[in-house]
Amino acid sequence: MFYDSWYLAKVLMDMNIQEVARRRERRRLLREAGIDKRGWLPRQGCWLLCQVGRLLVALGEQLQRYGQPGTLLLEGQGNGGYGENN
Repeated sequence: MFYDSWYLAKVLMDMNIQEVARRRERRRLLREAGIDKRGWLPRQGCWLLCQVGRLLVALGEQLQRYGQPGTLLLEGQGNGGYGENN
């Protein structure tokens, strides 16, 4: 029983090592061919752009609220400009 577990662990470890070697070789070949599939944006740049995007969405939502009819009423404009304050 112990032998089977040890053998299975060794086989799995060998398979993992082979997979890592295949991935490393594939990355090397892609890099040499100029087709590196890694992202063009570093992780910090991606985080920064996500934060800017969230800010833009929040500002856009505020602008939409201001642009909705009836949300921004100036004095005397609540009834078409005809009122007691006009």
